[in-house]
Amino acid sequence: MFVAVNSGTAKSEVEGYAKETKFEWPILVDQSREFERAYMKTEISLKNIQKAVLVGPDGHARAAIPAPNVLKKAIDELLPMAKMTFDGVAVPTKLKAAADDIELGMFETGIPQVFVAQKAGKELGEAAKAMVDKLKELADGLTAKAKEHEAAGAKYAAWLDYGRIATWFKGTEFEKPAAAAQAELKKDKGVQDEIAAQQMLAQAKALLSSGKKADKPTASGVLASLQKKYPATEAAKEASRLADSAK
Repeated sequence: MFVAVNSGTAKSEVEGYAKETKFEWPILVDQSREFERAYMKTEISLKNIQKAVLVGPDGHARAAIPAPNVLKKAIDELLPMAKMTFDGVAVPTKLKAAADDIELGMFETGIPQVFVAQKAGKELGEAAKAMVDKLKELADGLTAKAKEHEAAGAKYAAWLDYGRIATWFKGTEFEKPAAAAQAELKKDKGVQDEIAAQQMLAQAKALLSSGKKADKPTASGVLASLQKKYPATEAAKEASRLADSAK
């Protein structure tokens, strides 16, 4: 799966270009240049436009030299580890866009479409049922992971897991049980603190990625306040690392 990256351009402009050129690849619109800073290391420009990043099945990004023979070798090394959600399923043409969304991790848009298609009638037949069966395996795996986190005392991680299920499987049999479990976990003080701390962390990241010099001191203030108010959170640990790199 190839994904184009556009940095520093407004979404409306990218959409206009894609429509005009009939561009078929998915496009990551990196208007704040956050992705660029994290993975490309240097600013994308006409002087260094030929850059490639491989995201492996483990989710880790690897910089790659865009020379065809070098890039092919790197891809061939990763491919044996790759596993698509719908391996072995003949995806119907009408569900190809939804399947692509799911394979790209855009579960909240793709998954409900597949469940709706299966309920709609016989038109998509066994193929839609086979896709739903694969998605049920995904839901069961996420639920098991959430329960493991909860049993280990990692309540915020479990809260996130259940939130993913409720969002990704909206309108399906999995939504309500996951939403109920998430609501119960939110009563925990530690979970409440982590949620509040993560919100502050997101605010600081947005300020740091704005590119405005005036926002940097404000971001530093938010990071300092976060660490003081919620010192025991995972967000505080990341805030500490961000504060060091922002100096």
